[in-house]
This record gives sequence, C-alpha cells and structure tokens, in this order.
Amino acid sequence: MNVTANRFSTIAKCAKVSPGFPFRGAVDALDPGPIAVIQMRNVDENGVDWPSLDRVSLPTKRKPDLLAEGDVIFTTRGRRNFALELNDICHPAVCSTHFFVLRAKQPEDLLPAFLAWQINQKPAQAYFQQTATGSHILNITRSAMEELPVAIPPVEVQHEIVALADAVRCELSLITALMENRQRQLDAVATQILTRKGSPND
Repeated sequence: MNVTANRFSTIAKCAKVSPGFPFRGAVDALDPGPIAVIQMRNVDENGVDWPSLDRVSLPTKRKPDLLAEGDVIFTTRGRRNFALELNDICHPAVCSTHFFVLRAKQPEDLLPAFLAWQINQKPAQAYFQQTATGSHILNITRSAMEELPVAIPPVEVQHEIVALADAVRCELSLITALMENRQRQLDAVATQILTRKGSPND
C-alpha cells in the first residue's frame, strides 16, 4: 500500500459542509410524520440506530435537504467528535443542528467512507481539540471544519484503507463478543461454586 503519493486539500475545497436542520424546539414535541430525525442519542461511533429515530412532520413548507447515501455526518459537540458515512438510509431523513453534513464534491476522487475514516483519526481529532470553542461543552465551528486539512491518496489506496478499517472493526466486534461470552461463563461458574444453599452448617 503506497501512501506517499498523497494530494492535500481542505474540507472546504473537497466537500460541501451544511448544518443540520434548524429545529427551533424539541423534536419530541413535533407531530408525527414521514421524516426521520438523527439526534445525538441515535448515534455512536459504530453507526446510526435507525429504528430509534423519531419520525416527524417538519415545521416548514420549504422542501428540506434530505440526507443521501454517501453523506458523512459529523458530531459537532462534546469531547469526542466523530464522523459517520451514511449507508442504507431507511426513511427520508434529516439530522439535528448538533451535526454537520459533509457531501463530497467529487466522491469518485474522495471516497465518503475514506473521508469519514480520516476525520476519526488522531491528526484530525487533535485539530478539533485545538480549534474547539466553549469551556464546559466543546463545540466545533463550521469554519474550523471547513479548514480541516485532508489528505487525498489515490482512490485504490483509499479503498484499501477503508477495507482494512472495516476488517479491524469486525475483529474488534468479534473479540468483544468473545470476551462477553467468557465473562458469562465465569459468572455461571461463580454462581455454581460460590453460592451456598441451605444453612451455614450445610
């Protein structure tokens, strides 16, 4: 894997950055409807929990800019800011203002999955820590996101890196499941040999 022949750019030059839908009040207070809303509680670094999304009627007559396959959403608040590429969108959807939506201008040149991976790595995370505003709840501004440096290796290298990252994620999931299973086995052994039945004199 040759990672030396990189071009370098910024987010602003290679992707459109948009804020989430500007809800004025609580999403929970809106009438039920056809539009799913991604909120912070619906995501973690492994993806979007699509079944948990509220589906509402948006409080506007304007046609919203709905999320599309290949969009990258980025969490703007908190001490861990991560990006997710959107795949398998189940319903027409928007996200709240706690996200930016990144849409690659030339997805054939900069893969959305690679862009999301790159944003989640240490160099970008260190950049966000340095540029975040706020004292108690850190916030990433749109200008800071747009100025984030981005490396653009050849597309075949991007594919290789994304495949490797997927393999690592799968391996970690398997290891976690194995550890949890082993712990359940130990819990069962402990219950069997350490729980005394009857009186203390038995």
